Amino acid sequence: MYIVAPLICFEGQSTRINLIGKRLRQILETAVLLVIVGTVFAGFSVSLLGIPLALAFLMGALSTPTDATATESVSEGLIVPERQENILKMESLFNDASGIILVTAMALWVKNWQFNYQQTFFDFLRSAGGGLIIGILAALVMISFRQFLGRINHDAYNAQILLFVSTPFFIYFIAEELKVSGIIAVVCAGLMQNSESIRSRFITPRQFHNGLVLLRLLRELLNNTIFVILGLLVVRIIRDDLIIGNTNSQWIVIGILLYITNLLVRYLYGLLSKMGNKGSIIFALGGVHGAVTLALVYMIINNVSSAQFDMIVLAEMLVIILSMVVPSIIFRFILNHDMSRKEAGKQVQRLRQEMVKEGLKAVEKIYLPENIRESVVYDLRDQKSANSFTDFWHQWAKASRYPEFNEQEKELEQRALLWAFRAERQYLDMVSQKENRRDYLFELYNEILLAESILLDTENEY
Repeated sequence: MYIVAPLICFEGQSTRINLIGKRLRQILETAVLLVIVGTVFAGFSVSLLGIPLALAFLMGALSTPTDATATESVSEGLIVPERQENILKMESLFNDASGIILVTAMALWVKNWQFNYQQTFFDFLRSAGGGLIIGILAALVMISFRQFLGRINHDAYNAQILLFVSTPFFIYFIAEELKVSGIIAVVCAGLMQNSESIRSRFITPRQFHNGLVLLRLLRELLNNTIFVILGLLVVRIIRDDLIIGNTNSQWIVIGILLYITNLLVRYLYGLLSKMGNKGSIIFALGGVHGAVTLALVYMIINNVSSAQFDMIVLAEMLVIILSMVVPSIIFRFILNHDMSRKEAGKQVQRLRQEMVKEGLKAVEKIYLPENIRESVVYDLRDQKSANSFTDFWHQWAKASRYPEFNEQEKELEQRALLWAFRAERQYLDMVSQKENRRDYLFELYNEILLAESILLDTENEY
């Protein structure tokens, strides 16, 4: 869970806290009611296959949490209706805590062969309420400390980044030590940090930008780590089964049944919420499973036998795969298509070519010594990857053989590049008034501003 905790916290940081108040009823319905109903229906369905009821309910509880990042991956290049998109995002943020509490209760049921309904309900209230309080208090402390540190020392970049990265781990650890929901705590902290980011992004812009880059990197790294661990675990289980000659494929039927049951429950909820037939299908298919489900599987390893654990891993793996493959196919037919990545790439490349051409034209109109002009033109052509392999090694040899520019030449080169970048930005400004696709225009604009930032960085040694 120490891998999932920062993932969920970072997801919360990208969500406006005011959306929670507007959608509180939907959050309670999807994060609590839908999880319970899904567990009950899935549990009874699996028990019909001869699986003990406690183990069947445990599998049902494991298959309830959804993953917003996984949902985004299956709908890439498609336009998901705003209502379904918002509900799915809110659901994935909060149903993890419900899933964890249910899984814990079901795992104890499997281990002790008894289930205390009343105790589970009070545990849920204590865990969720305690997580909420700890998350808010811890976030207030961390936000106040970061703000104080940023105002007394604008150069504390490394300390701020360290605080940013360590916050979800710290909050999760404190909450779990106090026996409350660490997941709810990190979600609340992430939501509160969203408002902090909005109102303090220009105190230290470099730190804010580095934080965004680091956040994307960590999310991708943690997601990939979980799936790598799953892949290794599945390979080990299947390999061991083949060695001992175990050909029991019951996990396939269980996995398919779990997925279909959850799909039907989600579809019926969509109809009851007046989403319409198509909207209900989108909501049902949008409940994609991912990292949280895997993390929950690892939680119960000490509560079940080795054979039961292997069957659970394989069944839940199949649920995850189905929840990704099925919507990836069906969404292509029922959702409107956005501009594909390939088409967007072509548009970006076209604009980049024209943009760089404007920069080169601007440089041609000013006087520059030949050695500086050659360096500037090479850098500008590099923006559109127009320099060949030979060009690169030629420039590398010159940089290695000859001394660097003196201060006057460096300033002249800097001014020439800034002049070219200014021309490129003006071109994009003109294009933005004619084309509606602001996203890839901003991508190019951002590249130019980053290039200017590198050029103006006083600590830059290149």
